[in-house]
Parts: sequence; C-alpha cells; structure tokens
Amino acid sequence: MSGADGLVRLTGDLGTAGPAGYAEDAGDRDRSVLGGKAMGLAALLRVGAAIPDTWVVPVGADPTSAALSKLAAVAPRWAVRSSATVEDGTGLSYAGLFRSELDVPATELAEAIAAVRASAHSGRVAAYRERTTVEAGHVEMAVLLQPFRPPVRSGLWLGRGPGRGRLEWTEGSGETLVSGAVTPAWEEWTPEGRTAGSERAAWESGGQSVGAACAKLQKALGVPADLEFAQLDEKLVWLQFRPMTAALGEAPDERVDRRLAERPDGGDQLVRGIAASGGLATARGLRLRDVDDPRWEPGAVLLTEHTDPDWVPLMAEAAALVTAEGGMLCHAAIVARELGVPCVTGVGAAALARLASGRPLAVDGSAGTVAVL
Repeated sequence: MSGADGLVRLTGDLGTAGPAGYAEDAGDRDRSVLGGKAMGLAALLRVGAAIPDTWVVPVGADPTSAALSKLAAVAPRWAVRSSATVEDGTGLSYAGLFRSELDVPATELAEAIAAVRASAHSGRVAAYRERTTVEAGHVEMAVLLQPFRPPVRSGLWLGRGPGRGRLEWTEGSGETLVSGAVTPAWEEWTPEGRTAGSERAAWESGGQSVGAACAKLQKALGVPADLEFAQLDEKLVWLQFRPMTAALGEAPDERVDRRLAERPDGGDQLVRGIAASGGLATARGLRLRDVDDPRWEPGAVLLTEHTDPDWVPLMAEAAALVTAEGGMLCHAAIVARELGVPCVTGVGAAALARLASGRPLAVDGSAGTVAVL
C-alpha cells in the first residue's frame, strides 16, 4: 500500500483535505498495513474532525532518504508515533505501551522511526499480552509522522455512553497528562451538559465548549470514545481515537463524601484520590521510586508517584496500584482497567508517604479510597 517512497499520505493540513482512498474502506486489511492508530485517524476524518497533517510508514516499508528530506522541508520538527497492528482495538488499547517520540528534528526521523518500531518487542508489551490472555502472535508496527507544534493545552476524553463522558486536561504538552505525571483538571458530562468539574468555568476553545465538542464527536463516531486532542492557538486538533476498551466507573458525587465522613476510621487512616479502576484489594503497601527496585513483592499494593509503560510488568503482578499524581484517563489508569487491577490515582505526595508505612492497605478502586488497616 505504500508509495514508491515508502510513505502513505493520510490527510492534508489539519483535516482540510478528505481522507485518502483507503480510509473510506478501513478494515482489517488496512489495519494490518497501517496499524490501529492510523485507522483511528481515518475514522476521525470520515466524520469531519480536524487531525494533523499525517504521513504513515506502513508495516515493512522503509521510507527513502529522499522522502524524509522532503518532509524536512514541510516542518523542522516532528512527532513520530506508534501505530501497531494490535493498537487501539475494540478489545485492548495497548495504551502507552509502544514508544512515541515528540519534537524530533527532521534530520533524525530515520532514527526515531527505528526506535518506535523496536518498541513492538519490549518486555512491557509481552507482560501486558500475557496478563490480558492475548493469543501469541507477532506484533507489527507502522509509524505515524506528523509536524510537531507545541500545544497551548492538551486534553483527554473517555466516554461513558451517549452524551456522557469525562474530560481531563492540562496546560502544555499532553505527555504529562497521558503519563500521569500531573493530576489534571476535569469535567463530567451528561446529555444535560456539564454536571461537575474541578474548575469554576468549563474549558472553552474558539468560543465553543470543549466538553460539548467531545460529546458531539463521540456521537458522530457512534461508540463511547477514548479521545486525545490538543488546543493549537484557538483550534482543537484531534490526535487519537480508539473505542473504549474497559468501562469507566460512574462519576463520583457527594454520596462518596458522605460515605467517607461516616467511616469510623476517617482522618489520617483514610486517603481519597481518583477512582481510576474499580475493584477491591487488601495487601501491604510497598512504595517504589524505580521500576527495578529489588524490594518489589508480587501481590503487594504498588505505591508510586506515577508510572510509565515500563511499570506494566509490576502492575500486572500488583494487588492494586496507588499513585500520587495522575487522573482517570492517563495510560496507567487505562491499562489498570484492562488488567483488572484496582487503581486510585492523584492521592498527592503527602498521602502517598502516609500509605507507605508498611501496614496493610484496603484499596477501593471504585470509590477512589485507600484505608490504612
């Protein structure tokens, strides 16, 4: 499917051009060549969403030096993103497990493409596939190339159903948001509109409500959607779409606060964060600052500031996961839901330190609470 130069052009400037021919007939055939993330972009194009100008390096293709030199004339710096054949499927997301490189100089595109391709065979991918009972098979990697522009603000949306979803965002790059390195601002949406949020006013871009734009796009896509996007100046640009793979818990409300207030072991014995992955677990908490810490014990509650994809093998062995930073939509939360591991994010550094006393912890991933027993 690749051209003579080893590249496929997906779209024109920010979605102003229509989808390439294959995008009208996206299916397993195209996924096996262009990968799941490219198929998500094709779906966004079909419903009229603006995406970045995108070139795809198909599975098995090698872009020519001349082709990469032409891209250098398009933009001086690039985002080089994974688009694995198994990525962003209806059953599993592989969220954050493959490598992507941002702000890559045009002169280093070949090296970045090779690094993204190599991530298909990492230990964290193997651990995820083993825990999620995926049949053995080879993971193939296509690669997306997009001109890089630093965003003003970055956002995530995860749908709960028609007109319903959670919006999270942070200033600047989305890397801190998806990695869970920050605890984001958030909004909850229902068909009646914005029902709750961490900020007094809803996020607006270009005179429109961003949450309403997400709900509208989700309706056009026809499924509860996991969306990643950025605000460039006043324009929203959609970077990724995948169908929701694991149910997001119901929106927290004041009833949770009442339950906590009624607990006899409140105060310092109870910590509240964000309900990121449902389920209950009781085990000793173990705080780690490094994924290679030899003190790790399978079956413990993993306590850490935030996780990156290299933590997936430990997450798969943990009774539960609790992080100081992060939201409900970061990669750690998505992967925890797919692994069936209870997860509470965003408890804060001070609370995480209290939980690391060595005493048993009761983690309620549905309520977003951690009790010291």
